[in-house]
Amino acid sequence: MKTLQKFLLLSVSLFAVAAVAQQNPPHQGKGDEQGPRRMPSVEDQTKNLTEKLGLTDDQQPKVKAIVEDTHSQMMKIMQDENMAREDTMAKMRTLHEAASAKVNALLTDDQKKKFEDMQKEMREHMRQRQQEGGDNHPK
Repeated sequence: MKTLQKFLLLSVSLFAVAAVAQQNPPHQGKGDEQGPRRMPSVEDQTKNLTEKLGLTDDQQPKVKAIVEDTHSQMMKIMQDENMAREDTMAKMRTLHEAASAKVNALLTDDQKKKFEDMQKEMREHMRQRQQEGGDNHPK
């Protein structure tokens, strides 16, 4: 189950928020790096994307709607305990790809480059985390 949670977090994080959070950690409060991480709120995701991509006033509500819809669908998938892990991962991946494509369609060429860079950085960050903690799956 922890592996599934990590994958779900990865999917959401790849939606650019984790890259932003990695660069500017919002609340490091307890410093519990080993504990489960929470999914960033829709507001936090939208705010971070606005700041990092320079979203216009026209783009912000459109991006927020995409983030809200994706967040809602991901929560439903995460709550379905009857779904096989592989199916859950595939659905999450598909959701992430669709959401990224929708956001990308709203962006200017400059913003698209920034968005792609954020996603590349997050993928690399998650690869590193998986390699570092790959054998550490306490139950």
